[in-house]
Amino acid sequence: MRHTNQTICSHKASEQGFTLVEILVAMLVLAIGMLGIAALQLRGLQYNHDAYLRSQINLLAYDIADRMRLNSDNAATYASTQVLTTTRPSCTVGIVSVANDLNCWYQQGYDALPPGSEMDIVADASGTFSANISWSDRDGVDTTVSYTFMP
Repeated sequence: MRHTNQTICSHKASEQGFTLVEILVAMLVLAIGMLGIAALQLRGLQYNHDAYLRSQINLLAYDIADRMRLNSDNAATYASTQVLTTTRPSCTVGIVSVANDLNCWYQQGYDALPPGSEMDIVADASGTFSANISWSDRDGVDTTVSYTFMP
């Protein structure tokens, strides 16, 4: 009887607690899960920035169309191109002129878009205008959005 009692006690002692291997495996699974969550968060931030740029481009296109409608007698003189570099164009709020409207538009683009973006207005023979806005996205791919309108 004494012999069986010792066997039971030694068997219980070997089953208590976690082993170091079990803890390391659990930590590995947890670390892989956390890396996956971090990657998803990063991708979400990138897509959010792309959506922000596209919304700013919509606002810029509607803004220049409204400025041209306000000064429709001089609409043909709005056709121009600007590359947004390190120099921020100056703009005077409240003045309606072609030069000031373009400077204000370029200033808004300078504030909203990445450096090196390009904004231009092209007129065709039928009196239709296109506001073209080009920028490099997060992957370095050049993207152009064109809005066609009549002032």
